[in-house]
Amino acid sequence: MANIITSPDAYQFWRDDKLANIASSLDACLVEVDDLNCLTDAEKNQILRLCGANNFALFQTSIPSNIEASLVRFNQQFGLQEFDQHLYVKDQGLAHITRTEQRDQAEFIPYTDRAIGWHTDGYYNPIDNRIRAFSLFCANPALSGGENQWIDHQIVYLRLREQNHDVIKALCHPQAMSIPQHVVDGVVRRPTSTGPIFFIDEFSQQLSMRYTQRKKNIEFYNSAEIVEAVNLLDEFLAKQTQHHFTHTMQAGQGLICNNILHTRRSFTDDSNHPRLMLRGRYFNQIQTAL
Repeated sequence: MANIITSPDAYQFWRDDKLANIASSLDACLVEVDDLNCLTDAEKNQILRLCGANNFALFQTSIPSNIEASLVRFNQQFGLQEFDQHLYVKDQGLAHITRTEQRDQAEFIPYTDRAIGWHTDGYYNPIDNRIRAFSLFCANPALSGGENQWIDHQIVYLRLREQNHDVIKALCHPQAMSIPQHVVDGVVRRPTSTGPIFFIDEFSQQLSMRYTQRKKNIEFYNSAEIVEAVNLLDEFLAKQTQHHFTHTMQAGQGLICNNILHTRRSFTDDSNHPRLMLRGRYFNQIQTAL
């Protein structure tokens, strides 16, 4: 497969196909699922088509009696089995994303009620533990707020390249973004992670992205071109285009995707029924072959 970053002909073919098939309506991306444990051919094929075109699909179902086991089975039907055993993951590879009072865990913004800027999951992981897909399921929404926004990272690449190819060249620099090592009590929990923002993933051969808008403990390569490119990227993400999706998930709704860019707005909890999202992160992409 030709590299769309380096081959103009491959890029043009990919670009035309992408624009011809990508969805711009939230309703068109939502699939009703009867049983997470055993998808019908029609349900599975629709989700696969959406993920093939958009890198994501929304789904809606009734809350199963065993949420964790049902979600794991749902993800497995799309080839998602190699989960990331990161901090605070519970049994079966799922993390409970909810507000916590535990000091160590609350250092990580997803476990607070604060807003989260644009990012891809696991942007700090080393290459051999790259996150290629994740799923998110709403077990209980917040009392107010907690709205999610997302956009296909590939369409971000496409729009930026159409605007200025030099921006893309800067964002593809092999040392564009570094996340310093994470040290706790003198122990290195996570090594330094350095790499490009846009790249062709060697495993999936797909255009991929690692990025965070968070500026604390993030280092960009000392280059005026890269700094300007990151600013233009952030400016694009701040827009409201037909490719930006915004939605507050309700109980029983979920997202499955190839690690697209996403955000979360701040929220206020019901103390008796706090916001709870179940997230699985995986080292392999969604198997989109029908």
